[in-house]
Amino acid sequence: KAKEGNNRKIFMNPKWEQQKEQIRTLLSEEKTGKIYGRRKIDVEPVFGFLKANLGFTRLSVRRKDRVKNELGFALMAVNLRKFAAISAK
Repeated sequence: KAKEGNNRKIFMNPKWEQQKEQIRTLLSEEKTGKIYGRRKIDVEPVFGFLKANLGFTRLSVRRKDRVKNELGFALMAVNLRKFAAISAK
């Protein structure tokens, strides 16, 4: 709530609004919507699993090659858990 005599100001970024509208238009198309919908199935569950079940929320190294190695180990751990679960059945 604004104090008396201090009106709040709202700023709009026309470039940002234009980009949001462009994305809305793209997502409303059937083909693009299907591609975006697959994202929830293909990519995001892996990162959700990493964060929730393995507690991997942040990298402990810097530099591209080291980050690549650490992320590789984390993803390998996800795959090993999946493999162990399938093998147990």
